[in-house]
Amino acid sequence: MRSIVAVFVSIALLASCSSPPASAPPAGASQAAATPAPAKDKVVLTGINSTELNLPTLVALGKDYFAAENIELAEFVIGSSGTLRQGMIAKQYDFGLYAFVHVPLARLAGSPFKVVAQLHDQEIFGIIIRQQLKDQVKSVKDLKGKKLGFTTPGSGSWALGNVFLKKAGLDPDRDVELVSLGGDNAVFYTALQSGRVDAIVSFEPIGSKTIADNIGVYLIDAYAPGIQKEWVGAERSDALALVTREDVIAAKPDLVKRMVNVQKRALDFIRANSSSTIADVILANPTAAQQFQGYDRSLVAKTIDHIKTGFGTGCISRAGFDAELKIALDYKLISAPITYEQYADTTYAGACP
Repeated sequence: MRSIVAVFVSIALLASCSSPPASAPPAGASQAAATPAPAKDKVVLTGINSTELNLPTLVALGKDYFAAENIELAEFVIGSSGTLRQGMIAKQYDFGLYAFVHVPLARLAGSPFKVVAQLHDQEIFGIIIRQQLKDQVKSVKDLKGKKLGFTTPGSGSWALGNVFLKKAGLDPDRDVELVSLGGDNAVFYTALQSGRVDAIVSFEPIGSKTIADNIGVYLIDAYAPGIQKEWVGAERSDALALVTREDVIAAKPDLVKRMVNVQKRALDFIRANSSSTIADVILANPTAAQQFQGYDRSLVAKTIDHIKTGFGTGCISRAGFDAELKIALDYKLISAPITYEQYADTTYAGACP
């Protein structure tokens, strides 16, 4: 037995002595292995609970587009747009999702907001009346003496609510009672259901929910044929956008580029896929799904289908800017004009007619 063990030991020693030395690692491999991946940029993004405004971001969460651009979405702050605009003016936030009117309002207040990507190419706001009023209120002028709910003064819903009323010949200060409901869609729902308001300036997902539950009916459906042209005066408008400030662009141009890339990739996905597929992506992500609490999958898909035609490529339209600016000036939503060049930085998403 001892001789057999000795033979095995001898063979093992010979093998170890005769084995070629381990090959050296490729040049630079140890250095590459020792170099850590760059830390992700942590970003806080703001918006209101509007599917039209947030859908690209919700898709980006579901598809992990932020991580692909080395960004960590540290927080997605949902609130009332007027309050969030003030927060971004105060440099509490660097990026936000906003309706058109916020950019000139901020710039006229001395804060150089800048649109870097356009998210929705048509206006999103309509009017829904209480189900009980459907035989009494047939047109906007029939809202005289009624209560109309919107989010907050200076918001997109406030702006378009004023346009609807003024264009119908009503004075928003005297002929109706404007009721600020804040940024919580559940408040919109219960205010309409309880009769606290007679109508709301609607957007998604609250529009589809009130219709599905027979709480209200459309007086103006923003997506019905001809409505955009009738009320906005153009087939295309710069309704919603990813916005930052000029100081952020100057200090962090690469981060701005990557934030735009996230939105553009999501817009591509929205245009290329069915509403049902998009709903599945969103609902599979716990953070994204939070914006549809109380909605079943079919209603989420229906909500997306209602608004899907409004999503473009991200390019910023000069004609769309002109249409929105004309409304803002004609209906005295802003005190002075701004230029397209002040409004948009087309470096990242491009310009379009």
